[in-house]
Amino acid sequence: MRLKAISTVLPLVCFTLAGLSAYRCLAAKGVNCGQRQLSFLALIKSGKAANEGDWPWHTAVFKKDVGYICGGTIISENFILTAAHCTTYYRTLIPPDNFLVKLGLHNKSHPYDHTATHEIVEVIRHNDFNTENMKNDIALLRTEDDIVYSDYIQPICLWPQDRSSLNEVLSSSGYVIGWGLGDEDKPIDILQEATLSVVDRATCLKSKPLHFEKLLSENNSNFCAGNRNETNVCDGDSGGGMFFELGNAWYIRGLVSTGVRSKNSRHCDPQQFVLFTDIPYYLKWMHDHQQMAKKRNLLDLGNCGLDEHSLLTEEIDKPVFLQYPWTAMLEFKGDLSTTIHPFCNGALIHPQFVVTVGHCVDSNLKKYKLKSVRLGEYNQKTNPDVGKKINGKEVSTNIQSIDIEKVFKHPEFNKPRYDNNIALLKLKFPADIDRPNVKPICVPTLEDHNEQYVVSGWKRVGKESHVLTRDLTLLEDADTCREVYRKFNIHTSVNHICGTYFQEDIQQCFHFMSGAPMQYVKRVDQKNRYFLKGLFSFGFPGCMLNYTDVFTSIHKYTDWISKIVDQET
Repeated sequence: MRLKAISTVLPLVCFTLAGLSAYRCLAAKGVNCGQRQLSFLALIKSGKAANEGDWPWHTAVFKKDVGYICGGTIISENFILTAAHCTTYYRTLIPPDNFLVKLGLHNKSHPYDHTATHEIVEVIRHNDFNTENMKNDIALLRTEDDIVYSDYIQPICLWPQDRSSLNEVLSSSGYVIGWGLGDEDKPIDILQEATLSVVDRATCLKSKPLHFEKLLSENNSNFCAGNRNETNVCDGDSGGGMFFELGNAWYIRGLVSTGVRSKNSRHCDPQQFVLFTDIPYYLKWMHDHQQMAKKRNLLDLGNCGLDEHSLLTEEIDKPVFLQYPWTAMLEFKGDLSTTIHPFCNGALIHPQFVVTVGHCVDSNLKKYKLKSVRLGEYNQKTNPDVGKKINGKEVSTNIQSIDIEKVFKHPEFNKPRYDNNIALLKLKFPADIDRPNVKPICVPTLEDHNEQYVVSGWKRVGKESHVLTRDLTLLEDADTCREVYRKFNIHTSVNHICGTYFQEDIQQCFHFMSGAPMQYVKRVDQKNRYFLKGLFSFGFPGCMLNYTDVFTSIHKYTDWISKIVDQET
């Protein structure tokens, strides 16, 4: 830091769970946040080395193969708050297991005995983070183990919701800290601190109009601060917090986001204002993810979606056999025949529940009646199926065919047309999920955004349609998808997600059966797990390259799913 300021971090321990309007920091009510434990240390002076223990909530974020990259702030026993751009490296997402966070650190190069090091098991970037304009520049790092508080390690208080107006801090100076570049454009080992003045939007825009017109949000989700002298935050201070003392506790107001590049170097210009992510705007977002940590998968299943491969293993390099054991096949029988017809797919989300699309259970299928669900299938022409587990051991697997006890079609199915296309099937008895070929997939509590997804199931036609297969897909922009289907008088909604395939083999572009699950891998609770993203709903007829299919978004129906499962179990 050029005797400059840094960013902000928020403490999730400091708000209630009632509702956004009820958020308050609880420091005055006995919650131990924003407290310096070593009160005998000297007060902060602008532009100097910090006293050890003065900022016990500030953390150092490291990329294992690079070194120190950003600052962060402790907000609870499980979460570090930082900037979203600190979770990317040259615009490539940094995987959780490549992070290391050091707490209670004063000298970056020489940790003391009271310094604690934590691995990260989950990175939660804001879904709408934009690398072009740095909007929604906020992220949470979830630690593998609980953070243990000490004199040198403490959580910060969250900024009070009832004081969220920027007028509360205009013309006031907030404290910023970090190990960013110093006066000679060289990294600093000893933690630095400084004060920066918060300025209004007009002042910030006037200082450098073209620059800040692009970066400043209309929704007041960020703000500017700076002294326009040599005291400022700089490279390496990103992700740190801006802190104010309110009453008897310290609170975080902002996160260091981005500044202005110097004309004479590739580093920051300390004479310019710096942009901060405004914490009060993101209170609900942080609260939701704090709750998510307590219950990462909706139905609270400890064995759901397990993936034994490394996160570094490409999806296309994993075997299909036993890799997607929740992929289900819906079995129909004709009125005048006992022959089984597998017309649709689905996903096992609970030992006794399968989720599929609504049109697969609709009464319009007059000649056929849905009777049962087949689990553990791989090759429809062989039973048992024989293959190898990840450890190389050969295994023989049999299917389970279980009758359906109840069908729950969404009450708003096809209202409007093609919308709310989802249904739940309750099995007459629980599936045997101790078998390697029958396991439930996790249902997410909140919406996740990944770079790539995989769809598994059986194709409707094709020479290999009897064998379980998969295709990789990328999410299509919602507006683009909407325009594509509008030409066919089909209207997609917020309840839909669109996936575009990029296949080289023309034989592989046939459609999956309806209800085929779209999934993704995320590391949770020290394990790699698959989560259900969507169910194949409809697409273009025929075989086309680079085509876009429409999926029912599971996230939009989690409350409905949870309510039914709770009532029926």
